[in-house]
Amino acid sequence: MSNKTLIRYVKEQIEKGYDAQTLRKHMLKYGYAASDVDKAISQAYGHEVKHVIHFSPATMVTIAGVFIGLVVISFVFYNLMGSKTPETLLDLNLEGVKTTSEAGSDITFLSEIDNLGSSKRYDVILKYEVINIETSKVITFKEETRALETKSSKQININVPSDAETGDYVLRAIATYDEQRAVATIPVKIQDKDSGSVEEPVVEEPVVEIPDEEVVEEVLETVEEESVDESRGDDALTTFETLEKVEVIAKQNKREAEKLCEKLVLQTSRDLCFNKMAEVLGDKTYCGKVNDERTKDVCLGNVAKIIDKSEICEEITKDSRKDSCYMSFVTGGKKDYSVCDKVVNQYLKQSCESLKQLSKLNITDVAFYETLIN
Repeated sequence: MSNKTLIRYVKEQIEKGYDAQTLRKHMLKYGYAASDVDKAISQAYGHEVKHVIHFSPATMVTIAGVFIGLVVISFVFYNLMGSKTPETLLDLNLEGVKTTSEAGSDITFLSEIDNLGSSKRYDVILKYEVINIETSKVITFKEETRALETKSSKQININVPSDAETGDYVLRAIATYDEQRAVATIPVKIQDKDSGSVEEPVVEEPVVEIPDEEVVEEVLETVEEESVDESRGDDALTTFETLEKVEVIAKQNKREAEKLCEKLVLQTSRDLCFNKMAEVLGDKTYCGKVNDERTKDVCLGNVAKIIDKSEICEEITKDSRKDSCYMSFVTGGKKDYSVCDKVVNQYLKQSCESLKQLSKLNITDVAFYETLIN
């Protein structure tokens, strides 16, 4: 279990007004170890003590020299030894939409896969299983195949068998691709038809990821669940359908496309939708409507490249993503070396300046040096 992630999760819930007792009861209910829960709550409520150590200028220069040397050696070793990003690698996440259901009804959730590999496109086979926690028996499953390019998000409905027993279950998604697997789970509940009970509002549930067949008590990411408008009916557009429709109509009717994005229930889905509008229209304004910081940074970087304006990179929040945005104007045929001074990472800045000097000397090995920073 990632203790830092659990502490961060507790802090976020405290900021939203939940007390320690409520948080502890909720996390124990979903299987987290009491010792881990108590430790996380204790550290989340505690005070952080910072120790400042003062070094002499000579010591600081020595440390800086050693650090830079290690960075350069690591980078050269990484490239020369052929360690590259795997061609196929993905991140799998589930977000609950309707996670409490009666036997014979549907469980609804959002399935999101994110391409982290170097391959531009590959197929992913997804299998969704509803598992009884007590018996470990799979009571129902559903399968689909999806072509993954950058990121794919889709709302899925899976029907609960009419003879399913009431109680706590786990919804597990297994993504199979290129002889590899990624697994993610969320808790679900099946209730009596005659109970008339309403799904109890609780602290938002974290997404957990499990390897192979056993459930691991590991918090990966806090997911904000939002209620579904039950009046929408079965003909409501899914996230995937909405993104396709927005891509088609955005240039003809921006306002209509915006309305489609705003109708999406989950914040993650709305973020993806506005990101799609920004790319289609080449308009960074829509990136400003994106709530998630990472998605917003990616959105700004894509718009910068699409409309060929490096100044948009400055609006990116995280330095590493900002540098990546600037360096895309240096390599890939653009050859805009005016951005070198704006790069934060010193190694990348030095590489950028080296490429700039090589271009002035008309040295034909520029392409080789470009590969070292890609």
